[in-house]
This record gives sequence, C-alpha cells and structure tokens, in this order.
Amino acid sequence: MKEYKKRILFVGMPDMAFVCLEACYQEGINIVGVMGPKPTHHMYKPFKEFVENKKLNFIPFTDLKSPELINTIKKLNIDMAVVCSFNYKIPEELLNAVKDGFINLHPSLLPEYRGPNPYSRVIMNNEKETGVTLHHMSKEFDKGDIILQFRCPIEKDETMGTLFNKTNDICIQLLLSALEEYEKRPLPSIPQIEGNYPKADNIEDREMFLDYNKPAHELERLVRALNPFILAATYFRRTLVKVMKVSVVKKHFSSDIPNGTIVSIDNNQILIKTAQDCISLDVIQFGSYFVGNGHDFINFVKPEKGERFY
Repeated sequence: MKEYKKRILFVGMPDMAFVCLEACYQEGINIVGVMGPKPTHHMYKPFKEFVENKKLNFIPFTDLKSPELINTIKKLNIDMAVVCSFNYKIPEELLNAVKDGFINLHPSLLPEYRGPNPYSRVIMNNEKETGVTLHHMSKEFDKGDIILQFRCPIEKDETMGTLFNKTNDICIQLLLSALEEYEKRPLPSIPQIEGNYPKADNIEDREMFLDYNKPAHELERLVRALNPFILAATYFRRTLVKVMKVSVVKKHFSSDIPNGTIVSIDNNQILIKTAQDCISLDVIQFGSYFVGNGHDFINFVKPEKGERFY
C-alpha cells in the first residue's frame, strides 16, 4: 500500500459518498475528518455509523458558516478537502479554511451540465457521451478550474441508475489518481471556457409526468432518465401509475385520435398513441396494487381500447 501523508478532509453525501469514501479508505488515504449530511437528513445516522465503524473522525455540523465548525477544520491542519456529492453550498469561510482548498467530483463534462442532476439531463437530451470532471471548487457552483476529465459513452438503453453506477466507478479512479499526484506536486488548474452550455437542473414535478403530446422516443428517454431514483409517472382511471420501462412502437394512427389514447391491446402489449408513434408500457407500478408488465396490466386492470392515459 502507498504511503499518503497529505491530510485530507472528506465531504460527501450518500450514495456517492459511500463508494468514494470506501475507496479512499481502502487505498490508505490520510483522511483526518469526514463531513456528511446534516442531522436532520434521513441518511445522517447510517453515514455517521459507516464513518465511525472505520474509526474515522466524523465532524457533525448544522451550519457550514459557524465559527465552531471553521475552527474545528482549521485545527485539523488539513491540506485539501475532497467533495463527493454534497447538497449544501460550501461558503467561502469554509473553502478558505483549508490550505489547498476543496476539489469536487462532478458527473458531467464541465462546463456542460452544471447542476444537481446531470444523470437525467444528458439522457433526456439524447447526448451520446458524458463523463466525470474533477475540479477545484470556487464560490460559484461547478465553475472552478478543471483538474481532470474522463469521457464515457451513453448507451442506447442507459438509465439514470446505470449511469450513476458507471460514473461512480470513474469518480473513484479520477479521485485516487489525483490524490496520488497531489502527494508529489500541486494539482493542475485549467479554467473553464465561458459560454452558453446545457444545464443540469433538478427535475421539476411537472417533468416527471408523461406528456403524450410529445413523440414516443422522447417519452422513452424520459422514462430511462428517471429510472430508478425518481420514476416517470402517468394517470389511468385516476390512479397514479409509475413507469419504469417503455418501448417505442412505430405505428401511426389518425390525428383525430387524442394523444394518450389506448389504440391497441393484445395479450401482452398495450399501445398508447403519442404525437409520433406509440409507446408500450413494459414495466409499471399501478397505484399500490402491483408492479408488473403490460400483460399484468391488461389482466389485472382490464383496460379498453379508446380509454386514455393522462
């Protein structure tokens, strides 16, 4: 095992923080403190136990600007802080309390897709590749100088979940590579190019629902982009339907038929008209009744041709 002397503060929130902290711990990184969620967060206790079971120094906080926290960090004589998914804005007081500042892992190719949910946005926008950026942190979200980047393809059947796992693996490799380099010399610092780039905003509630006035291929991408952490949704007979998987079926029907209408039913498949082509419901959750496929939906709910999804 390599010998690491630089004193590192680890900052992160589950689930990404679990895998990155575990990798750093196994590598023997000199972690002198760990900060996670606030005590009010539902993952506070599990993450705290995860940290303390490794005999690491867990640092609780309620206010990132509090003098007590800033003094605690300064007393640890930290060389650099590593951030792996953190939902709170880190104030300048804390950024400046660490000798060589904070570095952050962001699951996109910055400056593209700055924001909290690049996983969904790149799939929704039909991007063909994404990646991970390791960058220095500044007072503005995701705008700090770039240290390292790694590109990866977005597969045609990629989901939010598979992309999350893929980029987590890349994050680990970039982080360990950078920390090994940091033992020898300062890390690179390449300014991000200014421009108008696609953003990675959080998914709003209205975006979760299937809009049948859009083409089938857009709805299929939306379903993949929200699976499994958010999940797309629709309504049928006033019952909420969560949608995990759909297929595009290239069939055309009269424009007189409203979009969202069931246009075909057989033993295994139900087709819903959209603005272009149809979708087939492949994996769904119907209210609190069942999780199943199109065949289950047909047998259990007994939909009729001409009924509509909303």
